[in-house]
Amino acid sequence: MQKLLKKEQFKNFLQSLIQNYQVIAPVKKDNTKFDIIQKPKQVYLRNITQVPLKKFFLPDNETLLEFDNQKIIESKDNTPIRIIFGLRLCDINALLVLDKIMQDPKYIMKRRKTIIIGYHCSNPDKYCFCNSMQLIHKGYDLFFYPTRNHYFISIGSKKGLALVKHLPNAKITFNPRIKNIKTLPDKNITNHYQDKAWQTNSDNCLSCSACTIYCPTCNCFDIIDKSDLNNIKGKRTRSEASCQLQSFSRVAGNKIFRNNRASRFKHFVYHKIDYFKKSHGRYMCVGCGRCLRVCPTKIDWTNTINLITSMKSEEK
Repeated sequence: MQKLLKKEQFKNFLQSLIQNYQVIAPVKKDNTKFDIIQKPKQVYLRNITQVPLKKFFLPDNETLLEFDNQKIIESKDNTPIRIIFGLRLCDINALLVLDKIMQDPKYIMKRRKTIIIGYHCSNPDKYCFCNSMQLIHKGYDLFFYPTRNHYFISIGSKKGLALVKHLPNAKITFNPRIKNIKTLPDKNITNHYQDKAWQTNSDNCLSCSACTIYCPTCNCFDIIDKSDLNNIKGKRTRSEASCQLQSFSRVAGNKIFRNNRASRFKHFVYHKIDYFKKSHGRYMCVGCGRCLRVCPTKIDWTNTINLITSMKSEEK
C-alpha cells in the first residue's frame, strides 16, 4: 500500500514529526551529514550525505559501564524515540548489515527506538554503484518517492502507517529504479587475492582510514578501560577503530598481523565483497561510494575488480 502527499504539504508533515519526535535528517553545513533538525528548511535531500548515519547507532567513545569502589554501574540508554528521515536505500541496507553484526543491548535498544523513513535517490553521482550490490527494499517504516507534484509513500510497518494514516491512498504503485553510471557486474574475487592488479591501489593507499570512517557498514571498535590513580573509580568505553591502521592488528609481543599496507587495503575490499557474503549471504558493501569520494589519493577499487574479472573472462 502507498499513500500520497502533496509536495506543498511536505513542510507541514515534517513539522508535525518535529513536534512529536526527535527528528534526524540530512543537513548541509561544512559538509553533508545527518543531524538533529529543528525546522523543515534544514533538510538537504539533493545528494547522498558525505558522512554516514552510523554515529547515531555507534557513537564514538560511548560509555558502556562505570565502576565505583568495586561496584559496576551499567550506563543507561538515553536515546529518545526518534525518526530518521531521508535515508537512501544504500543507508537503510547499511543498517541491515550492522544488525547482523551488532548484537549488544545498547545497539539493539537504539534500533528499537528509531523509526526509519527512506527517500528515493533520484540523483546518484559517478561514485554510486548500489545497483550492483543486491540491495533489498526492506528495513524501513516509510519510504518516500518524489514526483513532480507529490510524494508516493510506501508503508513498511505499523509504526510507519500510524504516521501517514490520515493521508489518501495512492491509486497506483510508484517504485522507480535507481540508475547508476558505475557498475560492478562480477564480484567473484575469491581466487584473486594475489593478483598484481591490487598493487597500484595499495601503493597509493596512505592508510589514513578515511574509507572506514566514512563507510556506513564499518563497525570495528576498541574497548578501553580508564580508572583514577587509586583504581577506585573508572569507566569502560567503546571507541571507533579502523582495520586500515597498522596498530589495529597489533597483539602482545608487538606482533602485527597485517604489517604491510597491501594486506590492510585488500582486507577492506575482501571483507566488503567476499568474506561477509560467505558468512551472511549478502554483501557488506552497499555501493554508496563514500569510500571512493573521500579517498585523498582517489583510489577506486571497483575499477580494479572490474579489471580483474574482465581479464578472467578473456582468459576463458
